[in-house]
Amino acid sequence: MTTVAAPQKTGRVLVVILLAQFIIVVDSTFMNVSISTLVADFDTTVTGIQNAITLYTLVMAAFMIAGAKVGDIIGRKRAFVIGLCVYSVGTTVTALSPTLGVFILGWSVLEGLGSAMMLPAMMSLIVSNFAAGPARAQAYAGFAAIAGIAAGIGPIIGGLFTSYLSWRLAFASELLVALFIFSQLKIIADAPYRGRKQRFDVPGFLLSAAGLIIVVLGIVLASAYGLVTTRTDVVVLGQVVLTAGQVSPTVILVVLGLLLLIGFVLVERRRHRRDKDTLLDLELFGIRAVSAGTSVQLLQYVVLTGVIFAVSLYVQMELAYSAIQSGLTVLPLSLAVLLAAAVSGRVFSKRFRPRSVILTGFVIIVLGAMAMGLLARDATSGAEFIVGLALIGFGTGTIVSQNQNLIMSSVAAQRSNETSGVINTAQNIGASLGTSLAGALILSVFVLTATTLIDDSPAFSTAEQSQLSQAVTDKAQIVSDAQLGDAVADYPAEQQDAAIEINAEARQTALTVVYAGLALAGLLGLVVATRLPKTAPLSRAPAATAGSSSDGPGADEAPA
Repeated sequence: MTTVAAPQKTGRVLVVILLAQFIIVVDSTFMNVSISTLVADFDTTVTGIQNAITLYTLVMAAFMIAGAKVGDIIGRKRAFVIGLCVYSVGTTVTALSPTLGVFILGWSVLEGLGSAMMLPAMMSLIVSNFAAGPARAQAYAGFAAIAGIAAGIGPIIGGLFTSYLSWRLAFASELLVALFIFSQLKIIADAPYRGRKQRFDVPGFLLSAAGLIIVVLGIVLASAYGLVTTRTDVVVLGQVVLTAGQVSPTVILVVLGLLLLIGFVLVERRRHRRDKDTLLDLELFGIRAVSAGTSVQLLQYVVLTGVIFAVSLYVQMELAYSAIQSGLTVLPLSLAVLLAAAVSGRVFSKRFRPRSVILTGFVIIVLGAMAMGLLARDATSGAEFIVGLALIGFGTGTIVSQNQNLIMSSVAAQRSNETSGVINTAQNIGASLGTSLAGALILSVFVLTATTLIDDSPAFSTAEQSQLSQAVTDKAQIVSDAQLGDAVADYPAEQQDAAIEINAEARQTALTVVYAGLALAGLLGLVVATRLPKTAPLSRAPAATAGSSSDGPGADEAPA
């Protein structure tokens, strides 16, 4: 029987769990508005900072399933505590980092590993601290909603710290939150694993982690080299392994990563047939709520993080906004997530099927992305993005209030940890892909537009056009007009003006087209959401009983 915390303590328990969720998710977005500051502090490029942002969520995605399994082996509360320790060391290292490399070690690696241990355990701890039914459903809704809120409000927090204090203090403040969580651990009831003691599946872990890392790494490299063909030579250890015009390393790595993931599936099936312990029970994906719900989780975060990255880059590079101005630009999205999560969780979930609410959320997201694309072309102020951002935020908040509870209530408590690992893996892959795909699409469109404009410009000779086009292709970056002005200060006045005009038009086009790609991701989410089971609204849902679900093979529990 699952131990449940005393009713008078559940409120405090939920606060502690939500605080942990908040600092983990806020990390994925709060440095987007500080890109230009970080570039200057570490003497690096926009791509370097984008990679650091992406790697944080990539590490979580790669190790989340393993973190869930470790929790099953050593205990969920112990896994949470160990993860919190690693996270605390990471945020301290990040706050003190003197170079980009140390920054990536502390933030992307250590905080990512700590989060991978904490997140699956946290969702299992909800099971052990909240009774099945409305109380647990509302805890799941709050857990999911705080993730959307943290992602949306992250730019505000990053902007405030960067503009008025220091981005380093933003990470230091997370340590203070972690210390508070440590002080409250005694009120959290553990979630012991019920069943035979398991062994860690090393082959499965190596294949899954390598596959996920290589897939997302390949997409990250698209920013530097291109999506399909490589814009410039790929050099590894001083040797040219791919020349310009050949297939992009993105294609090679994504294919290799997918082959490793196929190998992971085959190995897990073989181990299961031989009654050996597996890293992941693949029968989970026979439950429609799990298979469709994790895809929903991934795609909503592709759109959310992609929009935050794109609009932050636009206002910093196009409008020369400071970090706090950039954060305030995203405020409508943050407020809309908060409002929608509250309304949807308390009102819609009692009147409408979760599937219907989620479908509506994706429709709103697509409309928001389309509005952003229409507005971005000629925007002269961040205020012009209010409608698009509010729509995307409202759609996201509507989805997050329903999806995790729908997934988690479809499985038995015993499988909550690995189900949580699957959900959070999907969420962090989505966050990684959102940032990296948005960056890759922006740079690809920028290069194509800029080289076309250079070739058509009468300000440059044929030789100069060729030279400039090659420079843009080799060193593709989104820069402000002021930064480019400094770089071409030695050019004749006519050519300076032409270069700045070309840069502005190409940058503006790139930062507009990206929303079309994000709208397509939202449409794909809408299609996937049609596969969700038609469970009853929360107010009419039956109490959870193991084995009563009919969503598919491997279903364990009816929706709560």
